[in-house]
Amino acid sequence: MTQHTDSRDQILAQAQRLFMEQGFRGISMRQIAEQVGLTKAALYYHFRDKEELFVAIVERYLYRIAELMDQAAAQGGACRAQLTAIVHAILTQPVDERAILRLASQELSNVSPDARGRFLALYHEKFIGRIAALLEAGMASGELRSMDARLATWTLLGMMYPYFHPSPSTGFQLGSAEIDALVSIYFDGLATGQAS
Repeated sequence: MTQHTDSRDQILAQAQRLFMEQGFRGISMRQIAEQVGLTKAALYYHFRDKEELFVAIVERYLYRIAELMDQAAAQGGACRAQLTAIVHAILTQPVDERAILRLASQELSNVSPDARGRFLALYHEKFIGRIAALLEAGMASGELRSMDARLATWTLLGMMYPYFHPSPSTGFQLGSAEIDALVSIYFDGLATGQAS
């Protein structure tokens, strides 16, 4: 069983790298098998086809995100404190890990509608829906002003999205201070509060 799990993990790691480098359409199961050092038959033992392998990579990442969110929630605190912990947890991951979200958004059109639907349902359950629920709780408690929680969720993700790329165009590395600044801009805006 351990050898099976190790082989599967090795396949997922190598396939993830290849998908990042060449995209979904740019690689074949043969190339993945060669990178892992398996025969195509051995690769097909673990994954029915390239689509199943791709979906396994992005779904595995969503479960990892859910774990990070659980850890942030376990720390307790107000909505802002929990959301700050979540953003830190995600953006301090190695870039090749957090880039999986960008990969998914760019390549989902290449998978079947059924696979895309399963991924989007899981994406909402494990990530988007949980952020929206946290923001709704903050609004209900009076910590945050009332607004559409979905819009607030997608606004936050839009701010984070440039950092989901292996080569961010931002021109600087994300450290704790930069992540804190991003969260501060999200919650507090850029205005000083002084009238112009």
